[in-house]
Amino acid sequence: APYALATASTTALKPKSLSYTEAASIPLACQTAYQALQMGEERIPGGLRGKTVLVPGGLSGTGSFAVQLAKNVFGAGKVITTLSTGKIPKIKELMGKSAPDQIVDYTKDNLVQTVGKGTVDFMFDTMKNTMSALPVMKKGGMIVSVSTVPNGTGFKQVYKDMPVWMEYILNLMDWFYKSWTSWKGVQYEYLKVNGNTRDLEALARAVEEGKLKPIVGSRAKLSDLEGVRNGCQQIMEGKGGIGKFVIEID
Repeated sequence: APYALATASTTALKPKSLSYTEAASIPLACQTAYQALQMGEERIPGGLRGKTVLVPGGLSGTGSFAVQLAKNVFGAGKVITTLSTGKIPKIKELMGKSAPDQIVDYTKDNLVQTVGKGTVDFMFDTMKNTMSALPVMKKGGMIVSVSTVPNGTGFKQVYKDMPVWMEYILNLMDWFYKSWTSWKGVQYEYLKVNGNTRDLEALARAVEEGKLKPIVGSRAKLSDLEGVRNGCQQIMEGKGGIGKFVIEID
């Protein structure tokens, strides 16, 4: 989720070191990042420890969590991200030692040329980079995406009123992604997030152990309709925002 709601009724799972606003920024974005990385941990031989992980958009709501989790929880050997010029100093300032090992300025540099072909073991795609970044993937590596298209059949199980023709189109597009990446020797999966308490407990421990820090970029009171509108508009445009946009219920 690109935004979160903060309320005083946040459950007892809230880490004591976080404010309610910071805690509200964790679900569902952090669970998304965690489950994506967990998929790589389970499907890549030897897991992610010591591997090279690419997370485009390392200061996005979900990407900022993925960068920290890959490095501090899953033990990736090298974490790479992409950012615009102005955000590069900010990620180092906000994340400190948890900042990625390599940052590619996508406004100036070509990702494939900068990172190198066949050098990445796992990519968590939050920025529609599955096809453009495919050359950097090693054979046997894996891409987990939340920015392409879901499997139509799985999507219809949740949205039962979805027309059959749309289910067919989504399945066709999902087949294309899986077939093309498989032809290149890379696993591909679109992630459908499963919200659960077990993951939240693991993430709460990571926060308390200093391995994970929520980044709240902006916030607005629910009564401030203009502020809420502006925050949501920034999310829709996908430009300029940092971390999570949190709406506080007043």
